[in-house]
Amino acid sequence: MIGILFGIVLILCTVLFCIIWAWSPGKIEPYYGQDGSVLEGSISEIVHVKIGGMEQGMVLKGKNTGNPVLLFLHGGPGTSQYAIFNDIGLEDCFTVCWWDQRGGGLSYTSDVESITLDLMIQDTVEVTNYLRERFHQDKIYLMGQSFGSFLGINTVARHPELFEAYIGVSQMTYGLESEKLGYDCMMRIAQEKGDQKSIQKLEKFKIDGADTITPEYLNLRSQIMEEQGIGVFHSSPSRWQYAIKPLITTREYTLSDKYGVLAGSWNMLKAPVNAEMFATNVMETIPELDVSVYIMQGRYDRVASYELAQRYYGILKAPQKGFYTFENSAHSPHMEEPQRLMQIIKDDILCV
Repeated sequence: MIGILFGIVLILCTVLFCIIWAWSPGKIEPYYGQDGSVLEGSISEIVHVKIGGMEQGMVLKGKNTGNPVLLFLHGGPGTSQYAIFNDIGLEDCFTVCWWDQRGGGLSYTSDVESITLDLMIQDTVEVTNYLRERFHQDKIYLMGQSFGSFLGINTVARHPELFEAYIGVSQMTYGLESEKLGYDCMMRIAQEKGDQKSIQKLEKFKIDGADTITPEYLNLRSQIMEEQGIGVFHSSPSRWQYAIKPLITTREYTLSDKYGVLAGSWNMLKAPVNAEMFATNVMETIPELDVSVYIMQGRYDRVASYELAQRYYGILKAPQKGFYTFENSAHSPHMEEPQRLMQIIKDDILCV
């Protein structure tokens, strides 16, 4: 009987593997016009470029290469977002570069011990210059989400001459303080609900330094915050809906690339840049920027504290700035309220 069950499980796993493999050719569809032909002036490519001494991958998409160029910096670190966030309309306004940063997805490497903030800023500058040269544009737009906002704002601070504007989505300000506030919020909600299970799990951790924010704690934090509506989403879809299913079904990534997304999102938690994110207070290190800044924050975000982002905006000096509250979002306003994000881009950012 055990042998029969094992055989059934093996067959099912083989079938599942074959289905995922069939959906993973590593190819991308072009944009088509109304007449069924490839849309003139559009771009839809998967490219690998030598960045910082290693081949790194990115997806380039846009309906008109004459549009401004936008470089999107995903979160994590190591958590590629192309598969779950590529259809809200950015390509109508921009030529978008969905770059998988060193350590994840199309740019996966298991060697993360040398990945520091300085190295990732250098990578970002190289990608930016590649885009400037390829699309013949002097300056580009930079959008960073979560960890990408930490990388993005540090890159813009050092190299403002490369960028037209900076858009921070779920802006990271001071990781350690944000985690302390998030911990207190989780505990308060759990106590109000009488959720003893979550209370007991949280009590095993004490957040009093960057070195206490371990991968194990972050995994627990993500789980509890998702349940409480203050994590990745406010109105929480399941991880299957917002992450796993889109990754499995995206045809632009091969099986190897999909493994890189999953493995990278865990491995990069051990990279030095992750600890730097929690230890750095950008309210002190970056009080001023020489480019226009637009911050988009979910009201219920406790991963990147809404309170701290609002406080940072108040002290930040920039040629032009805007702060936008997404009333029905937590840490993913770009996915929970995409129409509002696109309207802000069209009305307040591109029209300037």
